[in-house]
Amino acid sequence: MDVLPSNIVFDIFSRVPVKCLARSRCVSKVWCNYIDDRYLVIIHDKRVVEEPTPFLYHQHLSRERTTHSLCFHVIESIQTGSTHDYDLKPKEGPFLRIKPLSKSSLVTFQVRGSCNGVVCLSQDDNMVEVELVTALVAVHPLRKECYELPPLHMHFSSSMHRGSCGLGFDATTNTFKMICVLLKAYAPPNNHDMVRKKLCTMVHVFGTNSWREIPQVPSYPTAGKAIFANGCLHWLVSHIDIPTQDGRRPVIWFDVEKEEFGLIDPPKRMCDLWRNYSSFYNHLVDLNGEVGYVSYETLEVWLLKKKEWVPYCRLFIKQIIPYGYIEVLGCWNKEGDMLICNTGDGRYKFFVYNLKSGLVHKTNIVGPDDGCHPNIFMHPNKLFSIHGIGTNSFPMKKTNLKKSCQHLLSYK
Repeated sequence: MDVLPSNIVFDIFSRVPVKCLARSRCVSKVWCNYIDDRYLVIIHDKRVVEEPTPFLYHQHLSRERTTHSLCFHVIESIQTGSTHDYDLKPKEGPFLRIKPLSKSSLVTFQVRGSCNGVVCLSQDDNMVEVELVTALVAVHPLRKECYELPPLHMHFSSSMHRGSCGLGFDATTNTFKMICVLLKAYAPPNNHDMVRKKLCTMVHVFGTNSWREIPQVPSYPTAGKAIFANGCLHWLVSHIDIPTQDGRRPVIWFDVEKEEFGLIDPPKRMCDLWRNYSSFYNHLVDLNGEVGYVSYETLEVWLLKKKEWVPYCRLFIKQIIPYGYIEVLGCWNKEGDMLICNTGDGRYKFFVYNLKSGLVHKTNIVGPDDGCHPNIFMHPNKLFSIHGIGTNSFPMKKTNLKKSCQHLLSYK
């Protein structure tokens, strides 16, 4: 292959499935350079649409040391019986285990979102009360790479009711950016001017060693996980600071390249049915690379197209899931079927919603069983998701680096 022209090599690799490309990176440095080239990303993404890969993660309590760790599993779907139900089963044991920075037994991890296959995590130490330093880590599960962000000397609420962060990618500079939106101090929600004065936006560019505060702030405090799509991060406005009279929550967007904020009105209702639930449960979700808006009051799902909301579907699942919190986790396949989580009776239950038929298929999580609640996120199965974090990422197998997250990670 070394003697072939570059355009032919790119053409060959562009026709290879992503999972094969991920394994082929290990063949030689020449192959690795071709597969990691941005040009291959462009032509491959135009030709191939593949199934997303479900990842399962759970907080694990070590029996040897009373500390927690975060375990990642690749899970597969196995159809069971003639009812088209599914078993979600880890293919093997945890392929990645993330250890906490602190030895405290009260450390918990929060998954704050993902971007191009890179997952953002925060570590919350409940032993520290006031002067909390927010610890943020970006992990590439497939590449087993870790990027430890500089400490952020501001309190980041674990509930994320009036503050959030998001991981985005600047295509013009080919770098990741972490954006945190926080309140410097408490501000009453009915005083909009005071809220704006207390808001601040902190930005970290991967490869640098510091945070910088930018003058731009959103119109309202943000909340929840950020969804990155079309060069922008998207959050819901905090349910405490909702500006609309009917209680619907607008969307805050942030252009990662220009570092500017904007506001999008919430979608209008498709139906007259209005369930007696607070908009606190509304949430955004990544639906095959697009921003989805899940309205909990009407069980409607919308897609954001060029800053306009387009109806996606309405969930007719009252008979199957009569009560309890419902969260859409993402698209189950390229057809747009959705994976749904329900916690109505205190237990985690998962369902697959078929977009065409409107039918709901039950799923069963088969292990791991250590008394912890399983959580699932959908990993993008496209070429960009096998690329590294950036110039300052640290592969797990390297141990001679001055700054490394080796102490955070273990692998099989």
